[in-house]
Amino acid sequence: MSEVLCIHGVVTRGGSPVEGVYADLIAPDGLFVAERRTGPDGRYEFHTTPGAWEIAFRAAGADPVRRSVDSTGEVELDVELAAR
Repeated sequence: MSEVLCIHGVVTRGGSPVEGVYADLIAPDGLFVAERRTGPDGRYEFHTTPGAWEIAFRAAGADPVRRSVDSTGEVELDVELAAR
């Protein structure tokens, strides 16, 4: 059985959590794997195998944000959105 990696965090704007942000998990080959939406507390979470991943964040009225993760353990990835 493969080790499971947890990538999680909070999406904020102006320091406050943002609900309803789309977080897309992208595989190393560039293919879409999964999508989550942040809850009222701005939190999202993905469970994957260890390796290189990219997460794309999208929200109305904000510039898209992409972050890369390359890890073999738990990763906390908080993101601050900027208004367009």
